[in-house]
Amino acid sequence: MVSRTLPTSLILSLALVGTACNDDATADATTTFTSASTTAGTGDTGDTGDETADSNSTGDGDGDPGDGDGDPGDGDGDPGDGDGDGDGDGDGDGECLDLDQDGYGNNCPMGTDCDDSDFNNHTVDGCANCADADGDGYWVGCDVFDEGKPGPDCDDADFNVFTPNGCANCSDDDNDNVWVGCDQYSPEKPGPDCDDANANVGLNDTQEICNGLAENCAGEVDNAPPGEMCPPMGVVAPNVSPMGGWCCEPPEPGVDGCKICGCVEQYFDLDQVVNNGCECQGTSRTSSLAACSNAPQGYLGAIGEGNQLQNAVVGTIPQLDNLIGNGREDWYSVDFNENDAAGIRPNTGSIRVSFAVNQGNDYRFEVFRSCQGVAFAGSLALQYGNGAPPTREWWFFDNHAAPAPQNNIAWPNKVYIRVFRVQNDNTCNNYQLAIQRVDN
Repeated sequence: MVSRTLPTSLILSLALVGTACNDDATADATTTFTSASTTAGTGDTGDTGDETADSNSTGDGDGDPGDGDGDPGDGDGDPGDGDGDGDGDGDGDGECLDLDQDGYGNNCPMGTDCDDSDFNNHTVDGCANCADADGDGYWVGCDVFDEGKPGPDCDDADFNVFTPNGCANCSDDDNDNVWVGCDQYSPEKPGPDCDDANANVGLNDTQEICNGLAENCAGEVDNAPPGEMCPPMGVVAPNVSPMGGWCCEPPEPGVDGCKICGCVEQYFDLDQVVNNGCECQGTSRTSSLAACSNAPQGYLGAIGEGNQLQNAVVGTIPQLDNLIGNGREDWYSVDFNENDAAGIRPNTGSIRVSFAVNQGNDYRFEVFRSCQGVAFAGSLALQYGNGAPPTREWWFFDNHAAPAPQNNIAWPNKVYIRVFRVQNDNTCNNYQLAIQRVDN
């Protein structure tokens, strides 16, 4: 059995328990950590040897103010040191609140948002000018265009045109009030004209379908909007986005070319089969967040000593992780108030986060003290430190006997949990977190 020197100060222990085990059988604290699981902890008082710390000096990480170890007043982002955003600069900034996930919001680095419920606008001009005056589904004046608000419209005073080609070619050369070359037709501009050089002929169309052929008398191939030509006759295709959800891409003339290009929020077309539409439902954004924040949709509640999370969210992230802030992730926040316990530290319970369900072993999570922080920063994983590998299980507990003159690591009163997929891309299986605070 290998012995080790322990620090004199009483140290908080946290554990991310996984597949690897610490082979130091004499240690007070569990400090094992692997990419599958993470455990970290600290030892008791009464150390001997070279590594005995000076508990009364600053800068030695023993818990004194000013040494950046997590105590108030040392400018490391903890309560009492005037650092509101947890970045150690003592500037008092608040955290970024960005409800519409467009990068702009309250206290966000990219700037403020004139309307934090509208992804397409964040500047004053965008909020004032983003409009679809002609009601054709295409917009002008927005800061950002997407499938929800496509654009820009080449002429927002004309329902019948929205693309540059439509604006350039929509015409009625023979003045018979039957038009040709428009992006779409309406009672004000019916069409297409079978022969726009002959005022005696006009409408004689059958319904246009997406097949690389012209069903209209003007010879225009697949000239109707894809949403009108698709899905194919008799197909329902659920959960396809009503705006921009269809593309018309026939592989050759006479072959159906309807293709799903967009799904309603948090639905996914994984099998590329038109008949069943967007068949995979991701985690609902009414009970999770796409980015870290304190928004109520991702708040799981406060858990006191002896309690556990009830009715945890069953989530699905079909696609592989594409790093923080890029959408393929679910975020949650949970409170573990230090005072919500039967005693005082070290008798405030053991925090444990793991997966109750992890189908295919496909999911991992990371734990953060703040949205601006690094995974497992603030001594949430002592063995690996900041940026420790993702895990399937994480524990946090005090691993020293009472009485305790000091606790060197701040209790995690609030944590943010990021869940993501690490294997089996484009798979519609599930996860469910298990969160508890065990009596000690």
